[in-house]
Amino acid sequence: MLPGVISGGAILSWITIISEVSASVLLYTTRTQTMTIRIYTDVIRGGNYPVAAALSTILYATTVISLIVFFRVSKTQEVSL
Repeated sequence: MLPGVISGGAILSWITIISEVSASVLLYTTRTQTMTIRIYTDVIRGGNYPVAAALSTILYATTVISLIVFFRVSKTQEVSL
């Protein structure tokens, strides 16, 4: 079961990264670097997988915690647009 949880987290992190890259490119300068751009750079250019995995885990945990807080505060069980 643990490999499935890990691969699911990796897939969710990768989907988040890809969807964020277009917005992050607009925010990227030589002095600032967003987390998604850093993960992309570490994986594609440098092959620095441990750093990319750590940043992906932080991004994933932040997303999950934000959703949990949202659901607790709004007292709803679903997200509607």
